[in-house]
Amino acid sequence: MTFELEFLAHDQLASVQEAMSAEPELEASAIAVSMVGRNILLQGYVTDYGDREKATAIAAMIAGPENVHDRLRDVEEVAFASLVLELSLPEGRAH
Repeated sequence: MTFELEFLAHDQLASVQEAMSAEPELEASAIAVSMVGRNILLQGYVTDYGDREKATAIAAMIAGPENVHDRLRDVEEVAFASLVLELSLPEGRAH
């Protein structure tokens, strides 16, 4: 029974990865897709909210929306957080 579940999980994982790679308007190379149990985990970076929506929609069509966990980060969000951190450092501590 465990072997069958592992096979189904691997098949779902491969299906999500293939579907994301096939989407021409999605930069999927910065998105890591993995499975934890029956859940699809999306990690990495997207350029904007639209890419986040596309990635989660693709995964949800294959695994079901309740089984998709979005841990994606927007590139703009990361850049903004870096800028805030740099500006909050005391003088002389910036790299």
